[in-house]
Amino acid sequence: MFENLSRTQQGLASELSSVYSSSMLPQSLLFSGRKGSSRLTAALDLSFLLTGEEGVRDVLRSSHVMYIASRSLKMETAAALSLFLRERNDRSRMFLIQTVRKTLLQYHGSIAPLYENRKIAVKEKDEEGRGGTLFSNAEAVDALITRLEDGIDGNEVESIVNTLGRRLVNDFFTLGKKTPGATIDEIRAVQDWIEEGSDEKCVIIENPEDFTEGAKNSMLKMLEEPPLHSHLILLSEHPDRILPTILSRVRRFQFPQLGSKTVSSLIGEIFSIYGEYSSFDDFFFTEGTDEEGRKAMEAAAALYSDALLCGRMLTLEEESRLFSTLDKTDGYGYFRSSVIKAIEKALHSKTEPRRIRKAWGSLSEALFRSDVYNMSIRLALDAALREAEIGK
Repeated sequence: MFENLSRTQQGLASELSSVYSSSMLPQSLLFSGRKGSSRLTAALDLSFLLTGEEGVRDVLRSSHVMYIASRSLKMETAAALSLFLRERNDRSRMFLIQTVRKTLLQYHGSIAPLYENRKIAVKEKDEEGRGGTLFSNAEAVDALITRLEDGIDGNEVESIVNTLGRRLVNDFFTLGKKTPGATIDEIRAVQDWIEEGSDEKCVIIENPEDFTEGAKNSMLKMLEEPPLHSHLILLSEHPDRILPTILSRVRRFQFPQLGSKTVSSLIGEIFSIYGEYSSFDDFFFTEGTDEEGRKAMEAAAALYSDALLCGRMLTLEEESRLFSTLDKTDGYGYFRSSVIKAIEKALHSKTEPRRIRKAWGSLSEALFRSDVYNMSIRLALDAALREAEIGK
């Protein structure tokens, strides 16, 4: 029980096991903590336990579990594809299956009618030569992943990976939406679904604090009187921004942030890849990006770090190049870690300590505002430069 969670959060795994075994687990829960603290792992472990599908937890195949995501799993999936193509063993195969299926859990039948005619531009055409719709593309991706469940045929590996690569376009990870999170229509469709029949059902909802007011109110209605056979698990980075009326209806579990030693140890245990990683995002970026992409991101981080330490604004050309790199590689987590490391290194150099401390304070404050108040990363990075320039 909670084997996956126990690798990183032993205390929480024991607590959840105890509450579950005592039949005292409420229907609505809140797992709060930073991204990468194993909140999603815990939610998936619990969802497949609650729906009686522990036997398929490793392949994450279920019509009784739905995941309303806020994060994009694009970089993690790129890393999974790269590892599988390179290693071609069971652990890389299972990692690829699990990673892709986390996105596929968003393509639930309850919301399919809302996307019935939503097209997706994929390089892989269907039998009639068209790109297809979001959900038809997801069905094709699921069929490819299902082929991997029974093992690896050496002759098929490259074919499957190449076909997946052509189908896993940006819109696949976001359902074609410009902003993450659920819409009011999706929440209403999910509520209709959980009220049908008597099968155990579980909905994982990520970062509800970022939903529109209409979606928040619809979710509140779903939490007020959930059917006996339904379970709702909220994942939140900033629970203080969640409506008090929602917080009053959930039991909270706090997930502490994982240290770099824990992250690096787990990566070594699972993949036999040993190194120092400050976060899983760092690892996914390193494994899922080619050398050109890594060099571009390192150059972007160096450019921004130098500007921050010198207390100057970027030129329009520099700013355009920086954000183009961030958007293209989807490597904000890696960029953030690289900039922080650069400032920490400068702090230890003891040269111009006042300016470096000012740069560190400006960056920390900007990143805090970005995290807590949902400020765009572009505005946050720009604000840090302005603060550092003023204090120069």
